[in-house]
Amino acid sequence: MKRVDNKLFLWIAMLSFLAGATNCYSIIKFSFTIGHITGTLSKISTGFNIYDYVYLKKLLILLFFFFLGAVVSGLITESGREFELRKRYGDTLFLIGFLIKVIDVYKQSELISASILTFLLGMQNGLFIRYKGMVMRTTHMSGIVTDLGVAIGYCMRGNFEIAWKIKYYIYIILSFTSGGLITALVLRNEIDILNLLFFAYIFSGFYYFWLRRCYYKMK
Repeated sequence: MKRVDNKLFLWIAMLSFLAGATNCYSIIKFSFTIGHITGTLSKISTGFNIYDYVYLKKLLILLFFFFLGAVVSGLITESGREFELRKRYGDTLFLIGFLIKVIDVYKQSELISASILTFLLGMQNGLFIRYKGMVMRTTHMSGIVTDLGVAIGYCMRGNFEIAWKIKYYIYIILSFTSGGLITALVLRNEIDILNLLFFAYIFSGFYYFWLRRCYYKMK
């Protein structure tokens, strides 16, 4: 079972890497962060304040598509807040991969491309993933960095009860950051990053189904 746990964590790190890559692509190409909506909501407030209604409309569209992605994720992966390998996470990743290919058709429209990417990360963020009791959000690092800080704070007080979690939090943060770094390097060399993301998400879907098969073989 430990080997399956390691494979599961590798899959989670893979999703963090891909989300970091996708978010970085959006920042470089469209100047929008799409992995979470906290900053978007703050920018919406700013948009109202400075009467920049064109920019405000774009932000509201992105907010809507992130929300819509979460709704679709819930429809695909069924109800419940428990993480189970029987759920249709692989189907969601296949859908994300194929929708990335759709962006090739709308490359000339920044808003459409950014909206599709926001929708996709909304879907990915809707995947409720637990690992050894830890909730693993893969599209943004706010919660992971907070949990890491809390765990380190516990250790500084002499409470090492959750010290074992620290390495997992660090791995996820490094995976997300590495995805962004590699995307920036790829774009600098004018390589088609969307095509790479398409294949990577499809691979992550197949990897999930292989992981699920390994799990049920051991039960």
